[in-house]
Amino acid sequence: MSSLCGQCGAKGTDISPGEKIMCTSCEQKVDASSANVDTLADDLDKVDLSYDNELFQDPPPREECPICMLPMPHALAACGVEASYMPCCGKTICAGCTMVTMEETEKGNLKDLCPLCRVPAPKSDEELMKRCKKRMQLNDANAFHAMGQQHYLGDWGLPRNAKKAIQLWTKGAELGSCNAHSSLGDQYLIGNRYHEGVEEDPGKAAYHLAIASMGGHEVARYHLGMMDTVIDKMERAMKHFMIAASSGYDKALKKVGEGYKAGHVTKDEYASTLRAYQDSQNEMKSVQRTKAQRQAENERQEMGRSENESEKFRYRKEFDCEVRR
Repeated sequence: MSSLCGQCGAKGTDISPGEKIMCTSCEQKVDASSANVDTLADDLDKVDLSYDNELFQDPPPREECPICMLPMPHALAACGVEASYMPCCGKTICAGCTMVTMEETEKGNLKDLCPLCRVPAPKSDEELMKRCKKRMQLNDANAFHAMGQQHYLGDWGLPRNAKKAIQLWTKGAELGSCNAHSSLGDQYLIGNRYHEGVEEDPGKAAYHLAIASMGGHEVARYHLGMMDTVIDKMERAMKHFMIAASSGYDKALKKVGEGYKAGHVTKDEYASTLRAYQDSQNEMKSVQRTKAQRQAENERQEMGRSENESEKFRYRKEFDCEVRR
């Protein structure tokens, strides 16, 4: 049986049902019989992933960090840039600025305040939730997404509750959060496999990932490309990968390179994507962000988490039809 890793979707070798394999994408042992590539392909083949021309238009401009004024990716913790949502003022700050603020606070050069609204830093999880709920009362879409993350992972002292996370992400999506749409898309892909939340529904997954992609979400765009790869829609898949790579997403760039070798991408398209990728990376890069990213990667290694878990709600990132690494 040709199986997919139940954690990230990577295809493995022919193995017996129930046998444990090491998934090289997420570096965790999973039950290899939890998904079958042929079944997944059949489900996705029934889904309309084309939508209209809006799906393949250039993504909207990236927002800037309100402190360093450098652009940030639309997806949280993507393209080598970590970011944090501030429930006190509802702003998103890049990890580079957060790191510098913390360092200066520890040195005594700054007070322990939000660097933007100057509200004292929260002293407990309860205070974090209280501030986030206040932002939710103001219909802050990102607040709903952030609270959904905490319920899904069981952070801020909350028990894991995927159903509650779905409710919060749904409201966040209604209010316009592309990150909430991306989270919902992931959940409709994995269904109840890890947490009881929603039934698996490739159609709804494609819809939410498409909305997130049109909002600029680099990882959701990459996932749409992987979905098209599973059903062998390579021309459309490469369009998704080239857009995501041009926005600075390294995993998508790798797929464009593979597409070039396989003849799905022309030499000019590959060269143009490479240039756009480097330009995007240069626009977002700073010494502080690079240092913060390195620190975050070290922390994830210590905690046994993969890079893909840094967004705190992703379990099924890949839909490769090949053995990873």
